[in-house]
Amino acid sequence: MTRLLVVDDDDAFRTTIVRDLSEHGYDVCYASSADEAALRLAAEPIDILLTDLRMPGDDGIDLLVRVRTLSSRTRTILMSGYATARDYQRAIECGAVRVLCKPFTQSELLQAIRQAVDCETGFRGSIHGLSLVDLLQMFHYARRSLAIAVDGWAPGHVFLEDGRIVHATYREQVGEEALRAILAMPAGSLRTMVLPEETPHTISRDFEGLLLDALRVMDESAHSAEITDWGDFDELGEPAPAPRPRMAIFVDRLRKIDGYAASCLVDSASGVILGVDGQVDGFDLQAAVAGYAELYRIKQAAISAFMPDDQIEDIVITFHQRLHVLHAVKPQPSCFLYVVIEQRGNLGLVTRALAAAEAALDA
Repeated sequence: MTRLLVVDDDDAFRTTIVRDLSEHGYDVCYASSADEAALRLAAEPIDILLTDLRMPGDDGIDLLVRVRTLSSRTRTILMSGYATARDYQRAIECGAVRVLCKPFTQSELLQAIRQAVDCETGFRGSIHGLSLVDLLQMFHYARRSLAIAVDGWAPGHVFLEDGRIVHATYREQVGEEALRAILAMPAGSLRTMVLPEETPHTISRDFEGLLLDALRVMDESAHSAEITDWGDFDELGEPAPAPRPRMAIFVDRLRKIDGYAASCLVDSASGVILGVDGQVDGFDLQAAVAGYAELYRIKQAAISAFMPDDQIEDIVITFHQRLHVLHAVKPQPSCFLYVVIEQRGNLGLVTRALAAAEAALDA
């Protein structure tokens, strides 16, 4: 049985977490401080540690550092309602499997624990320079069972069971059609997740044949597009315009607004910039994105907890010289469009332009 240690100085919150996890079959113990948790870690085997960030004395980050020497086998999860982008980065550097933003749901907590259990014999983190095909081949040869979430303008998911691709979803598509659409995505970010229970099997072909055939179809489509430049011809015999990238629809609207400076599409879960337009002199866009991604996640968690039937539309941050707008992208809830407007710009025009772009996407 998986043994958990919950560390939090809030008695009511700690008691609730311990009770809920015990009801789900986990062997749970608890501590109210980092020092008390360190004594338990040194005295008994702990599989997973869940610790709050803000506590009297040593905080959650300090405890994550101590876990390395006290119990190298223990996987860790940080819980906080006040974590900054720097706290998030430090937690990941210290080996945390997940950072849970309070308030979180029971399903989010259980998913994080299942992910920590899945990390018992393996590594988890950010890897640069590998394509989705590289990762699929790696997980195939390792015979892993997991789900890969591909975040871009539209979300995609690939499901592997014992190293075989058994299911894929992309917007309304499923199976091999969805897999080809995901492999054709020009950019995005990747996250691995625990394989959901009762995952449907919409793909039955062997891995090598499936992947080679998908890549062949993509190559043929790309070659056909190169020949005509515009793709298919319309009924009048004139070349039909090629489909435009979704970010271009937003950017075209925003560029017409007085004061528009820059915009970028951001994956809020990872803080990865998926696309950029324009620039702001003397302004570190990447640093701003890291902080705003954390802010966006906290706002999303709060709305989900207190107003489950509502959703974020825009978050506006006002500075002396500029307006910063975080606009929720409806086709992909985990992404937001970050727009920088000089103060001479009109916020009302910005929000109307974003709404018009959303309407154009839905048309």
